[in-house]
Amino acid sequence: MQQMFIDFWSFMTNLGDPVIISFFIVWLLSLYYLLGWRHPSCERAKRDRAFLKKLLKLLLPSVVISLSATEMLKMIFLVPRACILCPAVSCNPFCLPSFSFPSGHAAAATAVAVSIYIISGRRWVSLPVFAFPVLNGISRLVLGVHTIIDVIGAFVLGLSVTLIVWRFRKSIYRWEDEKIF
Repeated sequence: MQQMFIDFWSFMTNLGDPVIISFFIVWLLSLYYLLGWRHPSCERAKRDRAFLKKLLKLLLPSVVISLSATEMLKMIFLVPRACILCPAVSCNPFCLPSFSFPSGHAAAATAVAVSIYIISGRRWVSLPVFAFPVLNGISRLVLGVHTIIDVIGAFVLGLSVTLIVWRFRKSIYRWEDEKIF
């Protein structure tokens, strides 16, 4: 039973891993181009491509800036992790050899969730979408690699960066706010 508990939280923490989020973005980019290549005249494909284009224009800079900012803040604050690196006695296998504040996993997960929420414009999306960064943040705490301050700081960072990118989208992309759905 305890192994299932650890496996669940390990899975949740891996979903916020920058490598996994990068694969998610590449998958969305691939889907965007495949929709245009396979179904160039289909109305549904055009709407889906418009949605993916807007999502990627918000998601990509939000995630990149959030992860870059977390690395810079880690170098500024130099907060040590709350765990012991392996191969020491009673070490934490999830402990990373970097500083702690803020959590890159939680910041990236928050940027993804806020981007999806903003672009979808559908309020029913909010619970499942925001469960992702919350569970990811909890997983970082349960696995003992971050403190609550690290995770809250990452939430604020991911949210702030995404809202700033959204705020300046018109000047960055000459973005028009037409309805997709």
